[in-house]
Amino acid sequence: MVWTWRKFVAGHADCPVLAREYQRFAGDEAPALLGAFGAFLQALGYGSRRMLAIGRPHCVGLTADEQHILRLMAAAQNGEDARLEAHLCWLVKAGHEPATLGALRMLSERLAGCGVKLPQASYAPPPPRAMLEVVRTAARM
Repeated sequence: MVWTWRKFVAGHADCPVLAREYQRFAGDEAPALLGAFGAFLQALGYGSRRMLAIGRPHCVGLTADEQHILRLMAAAQNGEDARLEAHLCWLVKAGHEPATLGALRMLSERLAGCGVKLPQASYAPPPPRAMLEVVRTAARM
């Protein structure tokens, strides 16, 4: 999914490799799924609180914004309304939530219909106190 939105943002939504990959796993639903991605990205981009940091299509690693978008999508797919609302509030300006949420729900349904389901995001609470390990070097001769 990250590769998909990176291609869209870079202006390569018509990439033949992208179309072939979606055709492979989504079959006849591929055009609708790619359309849903485009609608979601447009709604997100239009309503975004700020310029989102999106990586280049072939770079490894995720930006912090890409991680938020994945958590937003996972919350939508898993019915985690409070988490969905929190991520939506973080990413989107007031008044733009309905359009972004509508596009996100459509994308989530299309993804689920093709067998793509994101796992729930897991968060580990911070330790109650700092845990530092003291390391001693061997004595020099």
